Amino acid sequence: MKQILFTNWHPMRWIRLAIGIFFIQQAFQYELFLLGFVAAFFLFQAVFNTGCHLNGCEVPSYKNNKDE
Repeated sequence: MKQILFTNWHPMRWIRLAIGIFFIQQAFQYELFLLGFVAAFFLFQAVFNTGCHLNGCEVPSYKNNKDE
């Protein structure tokens, strides 16, 4: 978990974080409850490094063979 949070901070991840912070500020300022959900969505993507990348949405294919 610590590795997910503190590694691989690429520019798109920083952009998601900035958008999330901006939307959360706007949600509090204008008291828009729905905008808070949008902000939470962007913040979740930034913190946990989820979302679609340039090559599309896919699950990494890690093969865990203990026999080798």
